[in-house]
Amino acid sequence: MNVDTGKISDLVHAALPKESRNKNIGILKDNWTGPMNHNDPGFLSDDFPRNPPKLYITAESDEFDAATLSEWRDEGFHVEYLAMKPNRDAYRRTLRTLHRKSKLGPCETFGIIAYGDAASLCLEHFHVLDNNPEMKLGCLIAYYPTRIPDPNTRFPSSIRVLVHLAVGEVGVVKQTQMVGIQGKRRVVKQNVDRGFGVGGTLQSGYPLYSYEAEAGFAEHDLEEYDSICAELAWSRSLAKARRAFRVDVDVEAVAEANAQAKFYARDVGQTMATYTTSKAPQVTHVPTLSGGFGTEDLEDFYDNYFINSNPPSMQITLLSRTIGADRVVDEMYVSFKHTQDMHWILPGVSPTHKQVEIIIVSIVTVRGGKLHHEHTYWDQASVLVQVGLLSSKVVPQMAQDKGVARLPVVGRKAARRVFSGGGEDEDGEADNELIYAWEDSLDTEGEGSEEGEEGEEEEEEPEEEEEEEEGEEEGEEFEGVDGAGEDEELAEQPGPAEEQGETKSHELEAPSNPEPEEKVSEEPKTKQATVENGAWSGE
Repeated sequence: MNVDTGKISDLVHAALPKESRNKNIGILKDNWTGPMNHNDPGFLSDDFPRNPPKLYITAESDEFDAATLSEWRDEGFHVEYLAMKPNRDAYRRTLRTLHRKSKLGPCETFGIIAYGDAASLCLEHFHVLDNNPEMKLGCLIAYYPTRIPDPNTRFPSSIRVLVHLAVGEVGVVKQTQMVGIQGKRRVVKQNVDRGFGVGGTLQSGYPLYSYEAEAGFAEHDLEEYDSICAELAWSRSLAKARRAFRVDVDVEAVAEANAQAKFYARDVGQTMATYTTSKAPQVTHVPTLSGGFGTEDLEDFYDNYFINSNPPSMQITLLSRTIGADRVVDEMYVSFKHTQDMHWILPGVSPTHKQVEIIIVSIVTVRGGKLHHEHTYWDQASVLVQVGLLSSKVVPQMAQDKGVARLPVVGRKAARRVFSGGGEDEDGEADNELIYAWEDSLDTEGEGSEEGEEGEEEEEEPEEEEEEEEGEEEGEEFEGVDGAGEDEELAEQPGPAEEQGETKSHELEAPSNPEPEEKVSEEPKTKQATVENGAWSGE
């Protein structure tokens, strides 16, 4: 059935008093089955020609942070800066006419990113449904406004809203309303707490986050700029804007191109082509602080210390992948035999000819369709145990004096536990073997269990001897710490690849028949939970 939504709107307008128009129309559209909103970007097919999404960035000053404007343009948005006028009534009139000024085509909407006092006015203005004619405003992102609408209320459903607050104090606008008649407006000062959990989520009817920083934390040209808070807020804002405009960017392809170039093609030029040139790219392998900052430094690192230092025995298996608006987080099982210098993971350590198996977590951030920075993490203690440079049984005297009997480190057991589980009933589960109090609290195994443990320890000796003999046969001159490299009871057990009936390749190959990984969106969510110490203590 074809329905003329315009005629429905006219009928509702005619039946309602002027002050109540548009309010009930929003309810009608929300409950209609089918794409009733002709401004919805999904109303037309993907082949329909569209202009770049329109964004207005607005603040009090005549000029604004050039870096922020450039970042939004690099993401494919058509950006225009709108200075807040001294006359607030004139500024409100400008907000009312933006939908006409934007010259939007069919199914096109625009967005606003506002800062400070301008953010306060935009939030108050567009909190009223009548102030968004034709529902052309699709996205409103506010940074550290001095006032916000009552958190117990909601914005019109046609607008995707996101508010970033600095910890401190904010004015909350409250306005009574009876039968469509608005009462007196009052502003109540309330405290902004650190929020719920670690993400700064505040209890509210619309997405609201707090940041432990001062107002101005997201503007590069201000003293209050805080890179950590700004980066977190940027990821949330970009996700919100893309969702509002239904912009789908394949950041996974960028990460895959980088991995292909540096691990498989082993081509420095291809690797560097995946990095951005508009900002200084950076790579940090956190456990060893190896990597590079800037194009020249990074190219030197890849050319001389990374790409050609990976042995042909290296194998990489992707275990999980999380994809956000601007980053890709990979959890990988990596195995190799340490047969050559590996400057990025074992700097200054000659080849030990030991087998190493670890879990590596890589966080790749993408800006403007190119890789901006990468942080990589792994358990360096596990690596040192496996190559014979560290032993849980060799405890420094200082630690012994404090009652430490065994270092809390493990070898390849950790990687294997995550990769394939510790047994039929252990799907990557923790066993708490290093927590002495845990064993004491169970107190159920008795002498039989202790005898079993002693038997396991006795079996470790031959395993260590066999590994040493293997090193001697290969002409190994490396001498490790006494007792190191035994890797507990797993030294003679087949590796995960052998357990699955695979033959380990001597060349780096992508895993066969990789299973598709689930994409996880990073869309900000507001948890409905009361913040301790009262995020809204002034209520």
